[in-house]
Amino acid sequence: MNDNNNISVQVVRYEGLNRVKLKERNEYGYESLIKAVNQVLDKLNLENRTLAEITPKLRKEQRLWNAIALREAVINAFVHNDYTRETAPKFEIFDDRLEITSHGGLPESLLKEDFFDGYTIPRNKELMRIFKDLDLVEQLGSGIPRILEAYPEESFRFSENFLRITLPSTVSESNAMQDTMQDAMQDTMQVTSQVEELLKVFTGTHSRGELQEKLGLLNRDNFRKTYLQPAIEAGLVALTIPDKPTSGRQKYYLTEKGKVLIKQ
Repeated sequence: MNDNNNISVQVVRYEGLNRVKLKERNEYGYESLIKAVNQVLDKLNLENRTLAEITPKLRKEQRLWNAIALREAVINAFVHNDYTRETAPKFEIFDDRLEITSHGGLPESLLKEDFFDGYTIPRNKELMRIFKDLDLVEQLGSGIPRILEAYPEESFRFSENFLRITLPSTVSESNAMQDTMQDAMQDTMQVTSQVEELLKVFTGTHSRGELQEKLGLLNRDNFRKTYLQPAIEAGLVALTIPDKPTSGRQKYYLTEKGKVLIKQ
């Protein structure tokens, strides 16, 4: 929990389906694990894009990975990781999947059947207590059943020293980009001048106040109704904490579709 420690957490992205070509490396750590958890969750929420498929009858939207399962998998990796060798969980993004690896196999005497049924033997009891006090976990044993509602047991891989969960992406990276470009081209003529102004001020992830300041707007309601909400509804801007839209830590970022639209 100390803000000065030797634990570093990495979120990396590879180009393709293997670990040959590293595309991006983000390092969080050497600080309190609570900060690292929130940073990893924010980063993966950014990566967990909303993809749209246009059909003759309706528009289907889905995220790369199930948001609830993703959060549970991240929290479990931190809480149940074996830190005795100063090894942190690792998060790896490929074109077709996300892999989350924690150090340490199943706790002694815990069988795979028990694991999938929601039984738990906390490896780090004090860490679990702190996470529970901070409402990062709701109750013991609820995480794995929630993940299994979205992904099969085969998503988990066990070894003597590691536990890995693989969350397959709903579509591949290349297909997602192609669909995003086609979608953006269809919506180009429907974007209002206010939404276009908003998209142009994005340089990364911003709070509502920062965006208003960049636009020179003082009226919060006008900004929300005329600029921000239409951009979100059009799939051009997304929330870093989509499950808690009114969170005080809420920030906003351009979706892939928003980025393509600005380039056009």
